[in-house]
Amino acid sequence: MKKLIAILMACLMVFGMAACTSSNEPAAEPAAEPAAEPSTETEAAAWTPKGSIDFVCPYSAGGGSDVCARTIADVMSNYTDATAVVQNLSGGGGLVGTSYVYGKAGDDMTLCTYAPGQLSAAIVQSAECSWDKLTLICLLATEEQTLVVQPGKFADLNEFIQYSKDHPGEVTVAGTTIGNEDHMCVEMLNRVAGANITYVTYDSAGDIMTALLGGHITGGICNPSEDHAQVKSGDVDCLCSFGENDIHYIEGFENVPTAKSFGYDIDFVMFRGVAGPPGMSDAAVAYWVDTFAKVAEDKAWTEDYIGSKGLTPAFLYGDDLQKFMKDQYDAYYELEKAVGLI
Repeated sequence: MKKLIAILMACLMVFGMAACTSSNEPAAEPAAEPAAEPSTETEAAAWTPKGSIDFVCPYSAGGGSDVCARTIADVMSNYTDATAVVQNLSGGGGLVGTSYVYGKAGDDMTLCTYAPGQLSAAIVQSAECSWDKLTLICLLATEEQTLVVQPGKFADLNEFIQYSKDHPGEVTVAGTTIGNEDHMCVEMLNRVAGANITYVTYDSAGDIMTALLGGHITGGICNPSEDHAQVKSGDVDCLCSFGENDIHYIEGFENVPTAKSFGYDIDFVMFRGVAGPPGMSDAAVAYWVDTFAKVAEDKAWTEDYIGSKGLTPAFLYGDDLQKFMKDQYDAYYELEKAVGLI
C-alpha cells in the first residue's frame, strides 16, 4: 500500500510544491469511524441484504466507472442473494450521483462506485458529499490514464505538444470534470511539458470519444478500459500513458509510450473503489467488505476485468483505506489550489 500511495503522491507533488511552501487550509478530518473490519465470517453474516441493491454509478453509461460498476454488480452476484441494480446518475463531475447516495443516510442497501473525480469535485465545489462524509467500503484497483487523438494527426507526444505551442488556444483536450484526474493529466502536460492545451469537459468517456471521433476536440483523456476498442481498431491514436510503467501488456497498447519516456517528469494513476451513504451500520459495512474481498479474488474480476483492461489490483479497507483517502484528499487539495481552482 505504501508503494501505491508513494507513486500517486510523487506525481501530484509536481504541482503542489509551490502551494506546500505556503500556509494551506488544513485538510478535512474524517467525520465518521473507519469502516469496520470483519474479524470472522460470523460478524460479516450478522447482517445480510434483502431485495435489490441500489448501486449508483455517478457517471454516464459507457465510461470507465460504468464498466467498473457493472462488472462489480455481475461478479458480486456470486456472493450475495441480493441483486445489484446499477443506475447511472451523472452530472456535476460525479456529484449528482454522489449527492444522491449521501442523501440516503443509514441505508445499508445503497452503494456507489468511488473515483478521484468525485473526491476532487467535492473539494472544488465545497460539496457536502465529501469523502469523509460517506462510508468508505473498499478500494479495489488503480488504473492508468491515456491521451488519445484522431488517427494520423500527430506522430507522437512531442509533435502534439509542439503543435499546441505553435497554435495557442487551438488545442482542446477533454475530460469528465474540472479538477479531477483527467484535468490533472492535462495540467501536467501544460506545466511539466510546456504545452498550451485548453481543458474542456463532457459527462462521460463515451461522450468524449464521440466528440473526438466527430472532430469537435483535439484529444481526450481516457482509461484503457474506456478507449481500448477504439485504440485497437485504429479509430484513435494513443500518444501516451501517464503512469511511470508502460502498459504494453494491454492488447492494443503494445507500442504506447509513457509521458516519462519523452523526458517529462510525469507519473500518475487513478483509483477505483466503493462507498456508501453516511451512517451505514457496522454489520452492513462488515458484510460489504467481506463480499468485495471475494469479488477482488474472483477470476471474473482479476482476469476478465483487471487483467484485460490493464488495471492493477489494490484491495484496501478500514484504517488503511482511511489513510489512503486522507492522503489523496490532501494531494488533490494542494493541486487544485496550485492551479487556481480553489
